[in-house]
Amino acid sequence: MGCSGSTERVLPEPPSGSEYDTFLGLLKESTDAGNPHGWKVKQNWVQKDGLKMKIALRPHSGNPNMLLRADGKFKGVEPKDFADFLLAVESLPGFKESRDVETLPDGCIKYLKVRAPGFGARDHCWRYTFDRRDDGSIFACIRSVEHAACPPAPEAIRAYYYNASLFKMSAEEQGVMEMTEFVFQDLKGSLPPCLMNAALPAGTLQANAMEMKHLKMKRSSSAD
Repeated sequence: MGCSGSTERVLPEPPSGSEYDTFLGLLKESTDAGNPHGWKVKQNWVQKDGLKMKIALRPHSGNPNMLLRADGKFKGVEPKDFADFLLAVESLPGFKESRDVETLPDGCIKYLKVRAPGFGARDHCWRYTFDRRDDGSIFACIRSVEHAACPPAPEAIRAYYYNASLFKMSAEEQGVMEMTEFVFQDLKGSLPPCLMNAALPAGTLQANAMEMKHLKMKRSSSAD
């Protein structure tokens, strides 16, 4: 993999089928030891602030950035809470601006710009897909796309981001929501992918813990 930020990087092609079918294909991949896909478990059901998470990484074809899988259990929240939070881009670290680009039958397209501490500005054009399923679960997907109404900003680096998540209430544990998500990102620029890969497991755990804290505060204030 190396630590060079200049390695050629192939970005994922849009799926030939539905985003949900693409997610199901990833879901079939085992993360057990010796699996043929290269998954390596980095966090094995770590507990933190009301959540439990298992996090694994595997190589992504043609790109030194790794694909992440996170399985989580969250107490006291519901699928709608997490789906709504995905749209709240103003909560992202280093958020600078956003705007709605297009409303779609199953989601929307948003433009946003962020500048996290220590990084140059990145901007995104995200296509959201939501599938509220009959069993009460919610499938949500964010995928970077090109759109005439959100060209790259000249002062920012256009990044790539993919997040496909399924949120559902547990059948075994009362009041517990279960999540499985797959995340792939390429921030581009000169940032070495190996540093991003090394930071992904702890960063994912921290981001979900912060999200849980935000959702619990929101629920508490709504109950008052």
